[in-house]
Amino acid sequence: MNIQKTGSLIASIRKEQNLTQQDLAAKLGVSSAAISKWERGIGFPDVSLIEPLATALDITITELFKGERIENTIDNEYETLLSDVVKVSTNELQKKKKIMNWVISIFVAALYIVISVISQKWEITWIVWIVYCFYRIFTEYIYKNTSNC
Repeated sequence: MNIQKTGSLIASIRKEQNLTQQDLAAKLGVSSAAISKWERGIGFPDVSLIEPLATALDITITELFKGERIENTIDNEYETLLSDVVKVSTNELQKKKKIMNWVISIFVAALYIVISVISQKWEITWIVWIVYCFYRIFTEYIYKNTSNC
């Protein structure tokens, strides 16, 4: 994979479609600065943007990775494999973000409990936050896991 070739391909197809960097950025939910970096070969799209970018440019994931258009019909199995790898990677990233969000929210809830115990003051917002955290844990982990059985 050549990041320069991929950037050139993104720029040329975007121009063929009469799209500005801002237009493409809006389609993908990123900044126009990100599009500019990709096109100059300074950066590469996040794995979660590979499939949407290929779709927006009306090319295959294989063409995006190769940085050039492929004239012949490519092996559909290869394209499916690449698509699956991108999806798995995206799912793993989302899972990690979700876990990190949970770690932070549980840490904040524990911090509120400690502050409340030490100060002997139970603010209503702290109680609401703690209840909300336990509600989310119940609905997301316990309820969903028992309903899947």
